[in-house]
Amino acid sequence: MSGKKRFIFLSLLVVFSLLLSSCGSAGSKPAEQTETSASGAPSVVRIAVITGATIEEPYVKSLIQEFERFNAENKYNLQIQYDYSENMNGDDAERAMRTYADTGNYDIIWAHQSYSDQVKNMMDEYPELMFVIAGSGNTGLGGNVYYIFAHVHECAYLMGVAAGLMTETNVVGAVAGYPYEDVNDVLNGFRDGVKSVNQDAKVKISFIESWYDPPKAKETTYALIAAGADLVYAERLGPFEALAEKGLKGFGNYEDQYSMSPDVVVTSDLLNWQPHVDYIVSEWLGHVVDGKAWNGTIDPVWFGIKDGGCTLAPFHENTITPEVQAEVEKVQADMMSGTLVVPLNIDTPVSD
Repeated sequence: MSGKKRFIFLSLLVVFSLLLSSCGSAGSKPAEQTETSASGAPSVVRIAVITGATIEEPYVKSLIQEFERFNAENKYNLQIQYDYSENMNGDDAERAMRTYADTGNYDIIWAHQSYSDQVKNMMDEYPELMFVIAGSGNTGLGGNVYYIFAHVHECAYLMGVAAGLMTETNVVGAVAGYPYEDVNDVLNGFRDGVKSVNQDAKVKISFIESWYDPPKAKETTYALIAAGADLVYAERLGPFEALAEKGLKGFGNYEDQYSMSPDVVVTSDLLNWQPHVDYIVSEWLGHVVDGKAWNGTIDPVWFGIKDGGCTLAPFHENTITPEVQAEVEKVQADMMSGTLVVPLNIDTPVSD
């Protein structure tokens, strides 16, 4: 049953609450008691994901795909059963989290970093519930709250190196969602990569003020092209169609987006949730099986390029020259060896 999505039928009250909160939910319905194997160890861990974006947005989709991969590999002889509520904001997010928590049917609530205040309101009320905050920019809460994310900005830096070497107009663009910390970090990484190889290049950054609005992202891309950009980093979905129409190149985000536009996409920075999910499940097992105290940290637990937290999607000869690819791979090797450390910068990036 794990991994196969079906709607939650907890009670009419729960459904009504989720509808009021504009929640969409899917996943396999958890049982009311912890499921155990013949050895007595848990065989299922139940996770509720709260996200401000749609499930089709790569950040969320890649997490769900990792849950499915985890189940296929049967790690720890354990299956992840998950549900999610999408398009959540502020108070709606807290109501959705409380709805999940109050059922008593979930082990972990997995939330975006923008919901840190809501998690802080709840953590002491639900001491046996594990909370995960994923994203950049916050101070951890400790205890039963685990703060994690990937150094995707390192892979964005590598894409910036490619863009800085490839641009013919010396103008590079980026289309992003909101100026939030875990958006700012990849934008600053990309910008720093461009400037590292091309000080004369301008990097123009536009926010569409949405997590998922491909038409608006497309229109914003046209504006960047009109301003001279000949390469665009698509932090949100939507720019590739505009780039294809103009015969230009771009970069994807969080998943390999080459198949979306093979004549456009140079590469993508891939958010790999595997080390994060392994870490969280291991910590949860330590608590429920071994009786260890929750060990959430104040400092975030990061997984960078050396830890497998991010990587670049494969290059393709139709969108990048061997010379540029070789330069990018050289910089990547310096990162892997520790010779190059790309600082994390969560400040709102400045557009040239």
